[in-house]
Amino acid sequence: AEEIRKEIELKANSEAEDIINYGTQEAKREKQRIIADARLKAKRKKMSIQEQLMQESFEHATKYLRELVSKGEDAGYKYDIIITNFIREAAEIIGHHCLQLSFNQRDKNRFQPLLSQISQNVSQALGKKITLSISDKTIPTLGGVSIKSEDGTVGVDNTIEARVSRFNEGLKSAVNKILF
Repeated sequence: AEEIRKEIELKANSEAEDIINYGTQEAKREKQRIIADARLKAKRKKMSIQEQLMQESFEHATKYLRELVSKGEDAGYKYDIIITNFIREAAEIIGHHCLQLSFNQRDKNRFQPLLSQISQNVSQALGKKITLSISDKTIPTLGGVSIKSEDGTVGVDNTIEARVSRFNEGLKSAVNKILF
């Protein structure tokens, strides 16, 4: 009877140890799951805050651009020089000597009197004669310019919206580095 009792006690102790080990392992797994879940939630929250801050930065930049376009000059930036550079860049890409420019109505009125000077500046910068004309049709844009070859076969959209869109990823990366 003593042997049976010892055998039952050993078996019970072994089962109890197995149950304790299993419970300990389950507790460790649950702890790791909770920690991983908390880390994932924290990472998502951080990314959400970063995205929100970047969005606010872009909204601030867009507001600044709107003011620059409206006033023509701000903090040393001159809108007519920016537009001249946009046209020069596009002229290099397009490769034609006769280019047609499309603006919004405000900029069409602003740059029509400056067209000859802009043409001279672009020609001088590129080392070849560039002839510019302004389209009768206006485009819906915050600012900037859309440039096409005279025959309309090649064009570059250098509106502010298009440029921001093209550089969006680079801007996000730069803003991310600055903010975070």
